[in-house]
Amino acid sequence: MLTTKNMLTTKKKNKNYKDYKSGMESQLRYIYRLQLIYLRYKYFKVLINRFHNFIIKFNLFLKNKTKYLIKLIKNIKRKQKYLIKYKNFKKQKKNLLKLLTLESIKKENPNHLFMSIEYYTMDLIIKKRKFLTKKKIILLIKNKIKNIIKFIKQQKIKFKLKIINYNTRYTNIKNKQNELRSIYKQIKNKINNVLYKRYKRILLNNSLAVVPVYNKIPVGSYILISKIKYSNLLERKHLIIDETSGKILIDYDLAYNENHKMKNILFNNKILFNQNFSE
Repeated sequence: MLTTKNMLTTKKKNKNYKDYKSGMESQLRYIYRLQLIYLRYKYFKVLINRFHNFIIKFNLFLKNKTKYLIKLIKNIKRKQKYLIKYKNFKKQKKNLLKLLTLESIKKENPNHLFMSIEYYTMDLIIKKRKFLTKKKIILLIKNKIKNIIKFIKQQKIKFKLKIINYNTRYTNIKNKQNELRSIYKQIKNKINNVLYKRYKRILLNNSLAVVPVYNKIPVGSYILISKIKYSNLLERKHLIIDETSGKILIDYDLAYNENHKMKNILFNNKILFNQNFSE
């Protein structure tokens, strides 16, 4: 015959077993939710870092372009100085005119005169050609400088617009991160300390700590799990860990339901703080 004490102990045992059963399922739900929040938070960090890198790259781009402009300006100055040498055609013209005068024709030998005229004319032509080519090069460089200055101005305007857009996005992301942090704390308080420590330990070496199993195969793996382990997984009574990776395993339906629940929390712009996320 069962006594009242024995009846009470059996009832307590049944209650504890039910709590353990439902407790493990809820623990798995909470730990998977933590992972989803962690991944979304990580994504926001990547976005912020990406824009910081863009600012660094843009500043480097400006430095390089300004250096290039300084080089071009120096080059123009050098070539302008060089042009002065070829600019004085008056001397060559005077020399030619002297040779072509009647006095010079009478005085000098005709062969010698012809040679000197030829020399001065050739010298004048060469210098003029050099002058024109150098002038063309200078004009090209000047146009290049104008185009670079225009391009830099356009890029600066684009950059300013991007910064304005970024500032608005940055504030939204920061608010979202703060909201996710508060939800993370809410859920963390519901999780067993031993399980949470294990979860954090797995994340140190892996990108994921909790992995759903579809048709006896954990996501991201090609190794099948045993039938017994898979049946235990579907029951959600015990904590099941993958032998190869050391990750926590959950069934695919649980993961699918949690993804659907957390979709509004993770991807909506507004989060309602009154909502109980630990349910």
